[in-house]
Amino acid sequence: MSSECPRCGSALTTFTLGGAEAVGCDACGYAGVEVDHSGEPRLVESWEEALERFGRGVEDGETDRENADREE
Repeated sequence: MSSECPRCGSALTTFTLGGAEAVGCDACGYAGVEVDHSGEPRLVESWEEALERFGRGVEDGETDRENADREE
């Protein structure tokens, strides 16, 4: 990796811990940490769906905690 920040061009600082290495920029906060985004896609609830679910829970007299316990 280059020794210059890809965001602002300042010098990068290298951090090492337990054999892993990452770089960061003190000037702009850039962190050159590799990430794995290949996990399972998460279903995202729309506002409309959330409000419908909330309405059903209120009608049934349930609380958010009871709904969360049932989903687990």
